[in-house]
Amino acid sequence: MTVLEDPSRVDDEALRADRRGRLFAAMGDAGLDALVLGRPAEVAFASGARQLWTAGSRPFGPACVAVRSTGRVHLLSVWDEDVPPEVGHDDLYGLSWNPATIAASLAAIPGLRNARRLGTTSSSPGFPRLLAAAAPDAEVVDGGPALRTARGPKSAAEVDRIAAATGIARTALAAMEAALRPGVTERDLLAAYLAAIAAAGAPTPPTEGVACATPATGPVALRRIAAAVPIEAGQLVALDPGGFFRGYEGGLGRTRAAGGAPSRRQAELAARCREAVGAVVAACWPGATGSDLVAAWEHSGAPLPPEPLAVGVGLGLEPPVVGAGLGAAAVLAAGTVLAVTGWMAEEGAGGVLHRDLVLVTEAEPRLLTEDA
Repeated sequence: MTVLEDPSRVDDEALRADRRGRLFAAMGDAGLDALVLGRPAEVAFASGARQLWTAGSRPFGPACVAVRSTGRVHLLSVWDEDVPPEVGHDDLYGLSWNPATIAASLAAIPGLRNARRLGTTSSSPGFPRLLAAAAPDAEVVDGGPALRTARGPKSAAEVDRIAAATGIARTALAAMEAALRPGVTERDLLAAYLAAIAAAGAPTPPTEGVACATPATGPVALRRIAAAVPIEAGQLVALDPGGFFRGYEGGLGRTRAAGGAPSRRQAELAARCREAVGAVVAACWPGATGSDLVAAWEHSGAPLPPEPLAVGVGLGLEPPVVGAGLGAAAVLAAGTVLAVTGWMAEEGAGGVLHRDLVLVTEAEPRLLTEDA
């Protein structure tokens, strides 16, 4: 909670300037004259604009344009509320249902019409024609690698934000632990979580899948939809809270027994899961690959978790994504923050979830969740 009492501890202006510098440097290395973005986290990274939280999916649109020759970032917005001052009023272009109007707005962006190599991370059926009208001589290429290069390694200020978000999640974990007793439901625990993050000043939840009571008998699975069934004494309950702090996400996962201490068998299962996650964390060095992380988990003898073993953390979920059939060739870089998730289940005991956040550094892997 203390991290939220002084919101000025992170220098927003310096952080945004650093992100823009990394973005334009990555564009230069990739030979991109311009980059067109549409995913909310990408737009937030490039522009620094804070967007309203909305649920559900959305179609792709040219919501943000970065032009390397001018060093400017342009934003699809009808107002400048929560738009940083370096994105001036003249850098905004309005929303329209008419593609011709959008094309004209894009064509008016200084430097875009002369672009020869234009990157994007998304597309739609009419997008190539829209770009052809705005930048007729541009070759459209995949801008994903350049954006991943810019977003992957986190600055110290970004790590501070992730740590602060994790602090919110830790507060929510304590609230759920206090509410966990025989007879409560997963919906009750979800309510305790939402109340805790709201009291911390961060009411938007990264996910509602934060509590899962696992049965001691029968098949054990990790669910992400909270049920209204009373939890029985002795059941293992996976608690997986997350939080946002000024755009950045953090979280942790722990498993607790309802009504007191776990049984010996449950405690042994939890210890194995923690050790396996610790082995993966210990393998998070610069130059390590996704297959190295998978191999570290497989030494435990347990099958890979049903969810990705490791994912990048920052402005929401980021690359790499490592798991069964995923991300084997991904290479870790210093500054990357990963969420490492372990899951082990055993009939007669239940299921154990353990999630830690780790910062990859040249010195050694640094846990951001070590005190929980």
